[in-house]
Order: sequence, then C-alpha cells, then structure tokens
Amino acid sequence: MFGVKPIVQKFLERNYLFALEFAEGFVFGRVVRKRHCHYKPYPLIDENGNAVDISPNSHAGPYVLRDPRNPANKLLYLPTPTSHGYAWIMHGSIGVKPEQIRVYVRYPSGQDVYGRFPNIDPIRPTNGDAVGYISSQESPYEEPTDWLEIVLIPSIDISFEFYNTDDARSHQPVLNILFATYWFEVLKPENPVHARLISKIAAREVPAAFFQVGFGDTPINFNEVLKKEWGVTPLKLDEALKLGR
Repeated sequence: MFGVKPIVQKFLERNYLFALEFAEGFVFGRVVRKRHCHYKPYPLIDENGNAVDISPNSHAGPYVLRDPRNPANKLLYLPTPTSHGYAWIMHGSIGVKPEQIRVYVRYPSGQDVYGRFPNIDPIRPTNGDAVGYISSQESPYEEPTDWLEIVLIPSIDISFEFYNTDDARSHQPVLNILFATYWFEVLKPENPVHARLISKIAAREVPAAFFQVGFGDTPINFNEVLKKEWGVTPLKLDEALKLGR
C-alpha cells in the first residue's frame, strides 16, 4: 500500500533523537535503552480471561488488551512515569486477522475513534462503520504497519472495539502486537547543550523522529505528573527553534 510502512521500519535505535507532540507542545528526547515487546498470536480475551468470539455482523468491546496468563495485567500500559531512572514510552502497531474483523481504536480510552473525517459524525463501531477502522488489509497480521502508529505514554489506557463483517460465521479476533519500549533522556531547555540540540531538532537540522501522542487534531494533554517526573514543560516549535541561537 502506497505510503504505508512496516512498523519495524519506524522503530528507533539507541541514541536516536525524537520529539513527542502533546496538546501543549513538544517534549524532546534521546533513546538510551530499547526493548522489543512482541505478542503473537494474541487471541482476544475479555477482562476475565475468556475468549471473545464475535457473532456474524456483530460488535464487541471496548476492550483493554490483557495478559491471558493474568488478566489483571494490561499489555499496553506503562504504570509509572519513569522506570530505572529514565522516562519511558511505548511505540508500535498491531496486525489483524481474520480479514472479516474490523478494529476501532480509542486513545485515550473513551475518546473519539481514530481516523474520523473532520466534518462527519462520530464513528460508530457498534454499527461496523466503514470508516476509521483497521483490518488485515491496512495492517496485515504477519507485518503490522504504521497505518496505525501508536505512541503510548504512562498511565493512559488504550482500548479497542471490534466488528465482525462476516454474514455467516463467528470469529475470534487474533492480533500480532508489536511494540518497542524506549527508555529515554528528556532533553531540558535549561541545559545549554540540550538547548542547542532541541533547536536543531526543531529546525530539522539533525535526524529525529516526530511522534504525536494520541490521534487526530488534538494530541493528549501533558499532565502534571509527567511535568513533575520528567522535569520539563512542552515547547511550541517556534520556542524550541529559538533555543541556543
């Protein structure tokens, strides 16, 4: 599919630079550590660990993805603002099968479904709306793509709803969950070395990835807990450009 890449091609390496876009502006970082997190196959379960089998032309969810070995644990969740002395985030995507399954994503959980056109009514996963979903066509099971590129920050839930378009058969959704966890150094504007680097990232003078936290035209708010624990306040790009100049 034109313009769509396997998510593994977007993963960062150690010492790579990036900018995270929040509603208030950007936070800049450098990857210190990295871990691949892979769950394949992941047959969908409910909060009690029971298999979710979706009837023909029917909806199921929303679900927070849980560990089948212990359903009390959420798979796509960071419980603390920092880990082992560093800020952290998760970055990845999911592949989907079978082909009859549509997946609708809400991040944060309870917010608008990903992929809504600006001037149409909210997407209705309960009706299997033909907009805003991902399927095996957009993100194949064997090779999850950046059609749905997810960046998760601490303490925020992401939820998934499903619709079975098959007219005759029930199906259990099966996912290929492929993420990288990054532990990173937060670049601080008050540090002169960091300030110059932030300015170069904002000006695209050095290679860096730009991520949006959340979907659509409204990124997630940078909350007070992150402000305290990460020790930084988001910057507008114009503010970042002026640093170290």
